[in-house]
This record gives sequence, C-alpha cells and structure tokens, in this order.
Amino acid sequence: MRYILQEESVKHLRIPLSKIELATNKLTEKYLGAGAYGEVYEAELEVALDKSEIPTKRTVAIKCIIDSGAGKEGFYTEIELLTSCKHDNIVSLLGICDEGPHMILVYEYASNKSLDNYLGGSPDNSINLTWIQRLKIAVDIAKGLNYLHTRVKDEHVEDEHKIIHRDLKSGNILLGDNWVAKIADFGLSKFNRVNEEGKTFYTGTIAGTPEYTCPEYKRTGRLKRQIDIYSLGVVLFEILSGKLAYDRIFDEGNETGIAHVARRRFKDGTINDMVDQKIMEEVDELTSTLNKGPNQESLETFIEIALKCIEESQDKRPKAKEVMEKLEEALSFQIFCAGCDWYTSIGENHQILELLDYIQTI
Repeated sequence: MRYILQEESVKHLRIPLSKIELATNKLTEKYLGAGAYGEVYEAELEVALDKSEIPTKRTVAIKCIIDSGAGKEGFYTEIELLTSCKHDNIVSLLGICDEGPHMILVYEYASNKSLDNYLGGSPDNSINLTWIQRLKIAVDIAKGLNYLHTRVKDEHVEDEHKIIHRDLKSGNILLGDNWVAKIADFGLSKFNRVNEEGKTFYTGTIAGTPEYTCPEYKRTGRLKRQIDIYSLGVVLFEILSGKLAYDRIFDEGNETGIAHVARRRFKDGTINDMVDQKIMEEVDELTSTLNKGPNQESLETFIEIALKCIEESQDKRPKAKEVMEKLEEALSFQIFCAGCDWYTSIGENHQILELLDYIQTI
C-alpha cells in the first residue's frame, strides 16, 4: 500500500533528521520506553505548537517507528488524524520526519508520564492520586473521547471524519502539566466519515489490547464507537481501584479482567470493595489531616456510569457525551463536599477557589 501525505497540511511539521539525531545523539540518549511499533525518546527541539507560531525550544517526545507494514500504516494514520485534531485532551503532534527509511513522530511532552505509571505495582505508584485528581483525569479522558466521536464539520477540513480510537487504555493516557490528561497513540485508529454515520463496519483484524477490548468486538469484528466506551469503562475501574486491568487479582478461572470482576461484584453487592483504599484515607496537604474520602454521591455516580460503559452489548453502552456529563457530575459532588469541609476547617483558601474556577469550565 502506498501512503501519500497532503504536503500542505504537514510542511510546517517537517523536522530534518539531522536535528533529531543531534538532539538525541543519534537516537541513543534519553530513552523513555518502547511500544508495539517503536521506541520513544525525550529531547529538546525547536518546534511550534501550531503553524502560526514561531518555533521555540521545548521538551518533546520523539517516537521512532519500526519500518514494518503495521508500523508504516500506524505512522501515516497518526499524521492524518492528529493534523486534523485540535483539543486540550488530545496529544499534539509537533513534528514529523520521513527521510529515507525513517518514520519519526514528535509529540508534546507529558511531564507526568502516562496514567498506568500510577496504578498497580509501578514504581510511580507511591505517588497517590487523590480522588479529585482521579475524577479530573477521568473527565479529561471522556472530553477527549467525546471530541473524537462527535467532531463537527470544520470549514478548514474538506472531508471531516469521526474517529474510533481502538486502543484506549491507561498506558495511552498521558498526563501533562497540572495533571491534564491527553489521549495518545492513534496508530490503530479508524475513521468514520460523517456521511457514513449509523453504518456498521466489520474488521478482519481485531486490534487493541485484550483486557481493554470489548467482548462483542472480539467475537464479531463489529466496529462501532461503543468499543471505545467499553475501553473507557475499563480505565475508569482502573482509576477507581488503583490497579491495572490485567492485574492477576482479576483472574477468575476462565473469566479474567477488571470488567468481568466489576460486573460480578455489582451483582453480588460488593462493588465498593473495589475502591482503592488509598483514597479512603487521603491526607489534606493544607491541614495535614485525613479527609473523609470520596463523597458517597460522587462515588455512586462514578461507579454507575463506569458499569454502563462495560455493558457486554455494544448497543447498551452510553455515548461519550453522557459519560462525560456523569463524570463531571461526580466531580461536582466531590468538589463541593470538599469545599464545605475546607471552609469549615480553615476558611477560604486558594485551593478551593481553584477548584471552584475549574468546575465553571466543565
């Protein structure tokens, strides 16, 4: 298959290979990790956040993709998708390089790594995300997904698409400054043209990470945006439990994974046993006292929408907009509960004012 880039949409993104090699000592320094199709490095490069900006030196993440069929397809898919996306909760593509056999993508740098680093047995799991932080991250993810699923016609884009991510998971949620969450890694994504809305598509190859992939899609290859909703539900239960979806604690005979356990525990009336105990005894940084933990309405609202996301039938799952709104509601309950506690204990302070400002933006 031959891939052709629309030069007008990418010329401002092109970065010479020589500059990338100089910044990374020929791709031997500041190694961050590896994915299915390549390796990622940290570097300092002169890049612009958009075509109207003058490039300035900033920290970036550089992904070097392996020259394979799947890797090449993912490389061009990411370019096509990310050059048409602009949203606070979608990772920004800042540069590309396709000189010779090289396939390199340059992204904004996530100063707080990815969400999976704060779950399970990861070394960074010693940093405890508070319930409010977790809720804000969840809201951000839902906002990003809602944008992908409901993009409206843009006057600057001739053939607008709505997007199915196909590999939404905690490892693909980047956390930037102020813990803003951004959806990343679009190599497996599929486009759904607006004029094809409502049609059902089938794929011969089932893509994604098993523990995050919906059962119906695995069985039938039926490709709808609801497969992303299932994956989002899995991530929500990771956020709730503080554990990764593939943690062995969720292995139960022939049935494995956090979604199966969540559904069973809901039926058993023991769903609250999945709540991460770390958020039940949070230390307030301002007062050095223990908080009461999640507000009950906040917790119940969060669990209710997370369960809807992992319904086994695609057609029973909510749309991303409903998930986003319910998570915003859960965050509102928690913020105002926390606000009452803080006002009672220490009076007005900058932290509650910041939170109240935030709630006005969602």
